[in-house]
Parts: sequence; C-alpha cells; structure tokens
Amino acid sequence: MPDLLWKPEEIIHYPLIEHVHLAPDGQQVLFTTRTAYLTDKASEFRNQIVMAPTAGGEARPLTFGEAASSPRWSPDGRYIAFLRKLPTNGKVGLWVMRANGGEAWPLTGVDNGIHNDVTMLSWSPDGQRLALISVPYDEAKEQRRNQRDDALHWRIDYDFPHLFVAQFVEANRPLPPVVQLTRGRFCVLNLDWSPDGARIAFTHRPTPLMDTWPQSRLATIASTGDENEPLDLGATISVQASLAYAPNNQWIACDIGTAGASWAYASRVMLFPATGGDPVPLAHVSDEQPRVVGWKADSRAVYALNQTGLTSQLAALPVDGGDAQVLIDGEGQFEVVHVNAAGQAALSMQNFTEINRVCVVDLTSQTAAAALRKLAPPVATHYPQGPLPQVKTLHWRTPDDFEIEGILYLPHDYDEQSGMKLPLLLHIHGGPAGVFQRQFAGYPYYYTPAALCELGIAVFRCNPRGSGGYGKQFRAANMRDWGGGDYRDIQQGVDEVLAMGIADPARLGICGWSYGGFMASWTITQTNRFVAASIGAPVTNPTSFNGTSDIPGFIPNYFGVEAWEDPAFYAAHSPIAHVQNVQTPAIIQHGDADVRVPLEQGLQFYNAMHRRGVPVEMYIYPRHGHALSEPRLLADAARRNLEWFAKMLLQSSNTNENTPKQV
Repeated sequence: MPDLLWKPEEIIHYPLIEHVHLAPDGQQVLFTTRTAYLTDKASEFRNQIVMAPTAGGEARPLTFGEAASSPRWSPDGRYIAFLRKLPTNGKVGLWVMRANGGEAWPLTGVDNGIHNDVTMLSWSPDGQRLALISVPYDEAKEQRRNQRDDALHWRIDYDFPHLFVAQFVEANRPLPPVVQLTRGRFCVLNLDWSPDGARIAFTHRPTPLMDTWPQSRLATIASTGDENEPLDLGATISVQASLAYAPNNQWIACDIGTAGASWAYASRVMLFPATGGDPVPLAHVSDEQPRVVGWKADSRAVYALNQTGLTSQLAALPVDGGDAQVLIDGEGQFEVVHVNAAGQAALSMQNFTEINRVCVVDLTSQTAAAALRKLAPPVATHYPQGPLPQVKTLHWRTPDDFEIEGILYLPHDYDEQSGMKLPLLLHIHGGPAGVFQRQFAGYPYYYTPAALCELGIAVFRCNPRGSGGYGKQFRAANMRDWGGGDYRDIQQGVDEVLAMGIADPARLGICGWSYGGFMASWTITQTNRFVAASIGAPVTNPTSFNGTSDIPGFIPNYFGVEAWEDPAFYAAHSPIAHVQNVQTPAIIQHGDADVRVPLEQGLQFYNAMHRRGVPVEMYIYPRHGHALSEPRLLADAARRNLEWFAKMLLQSSNTNENTPKQV
C-alpha cells in the first residue's frame, strides 16, 4: 500500500467537538475537543475544555492532562462546572473553576458520599447548587464484591443512577453537602431545573438496559430533598428523552414517542403542565424524531433539532400549535446544540469539506441562518492536511416509488471526462435507522473516505429505506424486510454509479458496521458482484442474536415475530442461513466485549466461511464493545481496511459474476 497523507495513525487526532455551552451573555463559548492521548502504556481519547470569544479571536484551552467534559457556565457567568476524574479514587467527579482562570476544585467525592462516576450536571438558576446524576453508594454490595461473594441475579441486580444536588462552595473548603433526591428501582436519564429552582424535572426508565426505553417516563421532584416520591407526569416512550422547563415555569417540553414501542419509532414534542395534567402536542417536524434543545425566552416556542436527509435543521415549535418555523436549514450537519436564556445558540457544525467547528447564532434574529457565525476551527495537532475528495449527492427512485439519496466521494484529482473507471467501495451505515449526512470526509472511522479516495478508490454511501432523516414512513419501510427492499435500494444505487461511467464493475467492494455489517454479510450471500468485503460487528444470525444481545427485543420488533414462532422467516433473513452461497473474500472486525451485537455473531460467520474454504480473516479487539474507542485500535481497524481494499480493489480484474441475484 502506498504511503498516504491521510494515515489512520494521524486521522485519529481529528479534533472532535463533543460539547458546547454558550455563556449567559453570549460573549464566550465553551467547547471540548477530543485528543488522542498516546504513551507507552496508554491509548485513550481525552476531551479538553476550550473557551473562545463569539465575536472571533483566539481560543484558549482551560484544561490540560486528565480528560474534562460537559462544561457548564454558572448562571452569572463567573464559574464553569465540568466533569473530570478525581485523583483520590479515579472516579469521574464534579469540578468547578473560575471563568477568569485559576485552579479547579472538586465538589464531589467519597467524603460527601459520591463514590461512583458523575454522568451529568446542571447549575441551579441561582448558581448556589448543582444537580448531578450518579449511582448511590451501596456499602453492603461493595463489601460482597471485595469478598468475592457477588453472584449476579440476572436482570434483577443493577446499579441505578439517581439524582443528587450538591451545594456550591468556593475553593479550599470542605466538600459541600450532597442530598440524594431519588431512590428506587429506576434509572435517571436526563434532568432540567425549574426556573424558580424549586423542582427538577427528569426522565427515567426501569433499568439501565436499552431494551426498556419504551417504559421511560417524565417526573419532577423537589430540589430540597423534602419529597419521598416524585410527581409522575406521564410516559415518554422515547430513546432520546430530551426535556426543558419553560422560562415561565408552567410547562416542560419533552419528546414523546408516538408509534408505540417500535425501534423505528416516531416522536413529537409535547408540553407537559409542570404541576400535572394532559400533555399538549406541538407541531411535527419532517423526520418525526425531534430533540428538544431549549426554549424561546418569552416561552412562546420550543427549539428542536431535526435531521432532514443529509443535513440538520433547527426549528422553533410555537406553543400555540402553529407550524414549525425552520431557523437554520441546509448549512451542514450538526448534532450538538446549546441555547442560552437570551435566545442565542451555539452548535458544532461540519460539512463534507469543512472540519467541525463551533458556530453561534442569534435565534431572535428574523434571518437566523444569515446571522450564523462560524468560529475558527479547533487546533488540530498531528491531524493530517491533505486534498479532500470531490463529493456528489445522488438521487434515484425505486420501482416501488421510494426516493433514495446517496453520497459519492471521488479522488480530488479525478477527471470524469477522462473515461477512467475507478474501483468503488460501497459503505452501508448502521442502525438500521442510522443516516449518512454531510460529515467531514476526513472524520476518523473504520472506512474514512479521504483515505480511501487518496488510494484511488471511490466511496459510495447511501440511505436506503429504513434510514433516519426521511420521516416515519421511510424509517419503518424495512419492517419485516431486512435484506429485501433495503438490499435492492443499495444495489440500485450501485447500478446508478456504474451507469455514470465512473465505477469499474469488476472492482466493487462492500463494507459496513453493525446493521451495515448485517447488510454486508447478507449481500455477499445474495450476489458475487463484490470482489471483497469488510464486515464489522455484524448481525449474522438473528435467532442467536435475540438470545445473547442486551436488546433481545430489537429484531423481534423489526421482524414482527419471535424466532420460535416463525423460524422459517428468521432463516429467510439470516446471513448464516445462506452462507453456502458466499464466494466473496472478507475480513471481519469485532470487539470482544460487545454486548449490543455479541462477538459470537462475527465468529459464526467467520467459522462458516473458513470451513467452506472462502478466504476470510478475523480481527478481535480486546476491551471493546460495539464501537472501537481506543485510538490505536481504531487506527488498526482503519489501516486493515485500507490495506485490504488496496489489495483487492486496485487489481485490474476479477472472475466473480457482476449481476446481483434477486432476493
């Protein structure tokens, strides 16, 4: 493989922005950038907090060394709270520092009863207290663990994160009192203070298991600890469970599932009366999966994030039930948004050829999109600089009248008029309700377009039926049909690229992770048109997946039936049941601690291919779950994919048939 500018070992240094928080006066913004921390004994990603003036100018780092995340301005703008490991026990604790500089000090630790990681924080409106989420200390459980007398009662014994409130104190004081607000067999997920500071709204579900999200609920509780039981406001039935109190203290906005307990769920923003009562629905957004990010200062509208095709939208939903008002649309992809009390917003935006950066906007402006200001991109030490791919967006209509959208990445110096045909790598997203959007082409992933295009390989991504971003009907269009219409949508997309005269039909590859791994493994049981495959954390046997995954109801929900009720249906949609058809050489990548798609799924497909004599290699990543989170192992996976496809696709010919079989 030739030497690259876009080396995986350098791509991992991408300065990913994971948190943003705008100062109360809008003059400064906090954000975190992720760095790869590498030593002889360490390989980890660390966030560090950065402060930047919103009018433009030099940003300055506020933290160094140990990772720091979730920065939050105090209401008066004088302090910054954040999360970082404590030196005493290595757990993530709550810290505070002065906004004008100086050393940070912790507000939680063993001395005030917080023995476990803090996972979320929020200032009270008066800045005198901070709410946090952590698992309460259980001395008896800890003693049993130390004595190795800790047998686990499956699906009964859980650590339940609960809601606490800590008093704010200045530096060099004893750790402040902490009050536990919630107790019992449920997990607190998210929180927000009432504007008067008297109550805290929170969402919760019965267990930490993702599978119990349909039982999630919204409640409030007194912030003083005087109430034994929270006030239940109703079911949320939402994976996201985002919420926000109205400035007038009367309403709590929360996204609520509207399609029952379906994993391809739809939702809308509802207004819950803060003292109890029937919720009031607000306008739909196009994707029917809004996420609440804040309120208009006069309490007349809720701000919500909406994904629409390849781009992101920020919309205002009037409380009178009027139509959604799109404030930012089509500028790029953004997922991290914070709105301050003055109606100013900060967000992290990226585009195909623009690295992620913080943008600020005054949402009270009549032309919010025009007022969007892009700050300087974060400093990218060790991150490569190189030519970026050309990018084309494609659309095609299926025989059953779905419009499908795709993204084609081409080498920066490719000339379409030359007549030269390129090898093409088909990349299928996860989910299946994931979506490819306007992500920066050099973003670190197992299959990074910038690196592949530098090799001379075109990359094709598409959003088949079942993808998010295109509304409820489209997202549910692959129910009871994995490997059917979605497979045909993708193959039609490949045919569209071939018809453009850009791709060489004799040099096609396929790759994907999670559901993308399912589709990659399924595809090579259905057609031999692909020369090589890379299969990441795949679902290859839906029947055994149901018995080993942490979300055993996921596939039965999509398939509409349990495996024992209709084993023939499961076999018809199972890659392992069709593995006898596979002729395509493949590599398989999987984390050894994956509970979402357990390792046995990858092993089954590897063993079957190996026993059949089809060329296959498998790489297992220790310590890792469903995603690779250590820089060196992420770089390893990306490098192996580059080497694999360079070997298999940069050859001039192959002997596989080039016509896809029909499902």
